[in-house]
Amino acid sequence: MKVSDKTYGFLLNVPGLLIVVFWVVFPAGLLVLTSFLRYDNLSPIVFSGLKNYRRLFADRLLWISLKNAAIFSAGTTGLTYIGGLLLALALAGIKTGSATFRSLMIIPWAVPPIVSGIIWKWIFSPDFGVLSDLLMKMRLISSPVSIYSNTNLAMVGIIVADSWTRIPFMGIILLAALLSIERELYDAAKIDGAGALGRFGYVSLPLIRGPMFVGLMITIMFSFRTIDIIIPLTAGGPGRSTYVFGYFIYDQLIKTLNFGVMAAAGMVLFGITTVISMVMLSLARR
Repeated sequence: MKVSDKTYGFLLNVPGLLIVVFWVVFPAGLLVLTSFLRYDNLSPIVFSGLKNYRRLFADRLLWISLKNAAIFSAGTTGLTYIGGLLLALALAGIKTGSATFRSLMIIPWAVPPIVSGIIWKWIFSPDFGVLSDLLMKMRLISSPVSIYSNTNLAMVGIIVADSWTRIPFMGIILLAALLSIERELYDAAKIDGAGALGRFGYVSLPLIRGPMFVGLMITIMFSFRTIDIIIPLTAGGPGRSTYVFGYFIYDQLIKTLNFGVMAAAGMVLFGITTVISMVMLSLARR
């Protein structure tokens, strides 16, 4: 069989297709099926139609979690983009030791989110945290600041902690895009009288727009569903101020063991992320 034969190419793709079917398609189909079942571990499992969805949308915690997830995702995405862009611009201008700095940049991204949450819990601690101690030594505050008793600061805290792990990913994407731009374009813009901001606005920004939208899309989708950094940091509190949508699904699965409602919530999350990806891909194509 020749390499150019279509059958040969199909056979080479069969293992990958089987992995996709059993790893993605089958679980997704099972999730859809479960969302239409009464599966609460209390009653017999029977088909219940849209009852899980009606119960889901009648739950006040759902709307609280969606609102918090939207705020968290917007804050994380914005901070990640700004931090990643500044990091990429700084590294793009480094000539000596650039490989070392780029390797160090990946460290926060390589730290598991659970571990990152624990680290930031220590940093934000009002008793022995470095943040309050540093701000007090700089005389910016007179007493320790606690994010665990302030609803607004709690949201800011988890946004900062989550962005810290995502900035390297955004920085890598934007750095690769910046390094792919031909230097002749910058030289031509410089000859035409464009300053640093002009070269960034008229040369760099238009040419990194595609990778930028891809990075933004991935960041929005992953931040909207994240809970792993929130569990050790604030556990959804204080009150419900950091109770995001992913935490709501986690409660349905672990605490209430209502797999039917959990599956319905998972379908809602799937729908939200699908809409986000379609919007971002449409903007990227434009």
